[in-house]
Amino acid sequence: MRKIVRYSLLIITIISAILLLASYTVSVFSPERFWIPVLLGLAYPYLLWSNAGILLFWLIVKWKYAAIPLITIAIGIGIHGNYIQLKPVVNKVDDESFKVLSFNVHHFYSYLENSDSDENAIEFIAAQFADIICLQETKLQRTGELNPIKLKKRFPGINHCQLAHQSEWDGPVTFSKYPIINMGEIRFEDSGNMVMFTDIFIGTDTIRVYNCHLQSFGIKPDEYSVIDTLGFEVRKIEEMKLIGSKMRNAYIKRARQVDELSEHIEKCKYPVIVCGDFNDTPLSYTYKVVGNGLIDAFVESGSGISNTYRGKLPPYRIDYIFYSDYFEGYNYQRYKVEYSDHLPISTVLRVRNK
Repeated sequence: MRKIVRYSLLIITIISAILLLASYTVSVFSPERFWIPVLLGLAYPYLLWSNAGILLFWLIVKWKYAAIPLITIAIGIGIHGNYIQLKPVVNKVDDESFKVLSFNVHHFYSYLENSDSDENAIEFIAAQFADIICLQETKLQRTGELNPIKLKKRFPGINHCQLAHQSEWDGPVTFSKYPIINMGEIRFEDSGNMVMFTDIFIGTDTIRVYNCHLQSFGIKPDEYSVIDTLGFEVRKIEEMKLIGSKMRNAYIKRARQVDELSEHIEKCKYPVIVCGDFNDTPLSYTYKVVGNGLIDAFVESGSGISNTYRGKLPPYRIDYIFYSDYFEGYNYQRYKVEYSDHLPISTVLRVRNK
């Protein structure tokens, strides 16, 4: 009986190791060609922790079998750092540095009941004293307190702003302490999502800031119930098919979008900062393509896990700040505030000493 249990546990160990190893390869596949592997990417954190638990178990029970999860985890050492960092890089802010803040404000609608989320969010942003602020899903009101021109006056040191319409009433806005000398848009076919870029003049340098909001899943709040509950009723099976279809379409559209965005970045003649809501995890085709040749602010100077999504789907890191190696970064922060279904992030940059 003990042998049967031991062999069963060994089989579970091998299967867990194979699944974790397979998840490492997810970013290689474009979902446009083959989208099924992305599900392993979503499962990666759970596969990692299960292998860590199995490792601990075998170290206690039969240490030689611990080699299986140990080697499996070690193979992905370069990937794990995209999810978790142990020591932040902190440096003193000086006159040559500038702070970048990115925040999907979700139309300034809070998940908290009876909260003045718009005012709370505005006060939070103002209190960060950021020099460049990239907001996604902002209300583009022509009048009222959420009008971008009025918002600009609420943010200390901010003198310039540029916006783009995703729809008649919402879209991204980039605020800047420094002059904005040019702007442009990347609009994607068959999608309400987009990227706005602004060329900003800082001192004697021109840099380009990409404010991104890539394809979301488009799952409605009332459709989350099928995720929260288990069952095999016909209705739930149909709902799961609908959610699966939406996820598939979103992954395919996002793959096309990041290919287009990456090509645009490669052609840019200026150092770049790429930030916003990417709606995808650090183990994804999206992350690999956009981050190719760029530095991830969290990996460079963050700590902990830094999950940025706080909706009903699993809390992954889906908001990012990338930048060219023209800059060095430090003081990455993720702010645990409940003013949106996303959490804001920031980093401090300065021109790297050449």
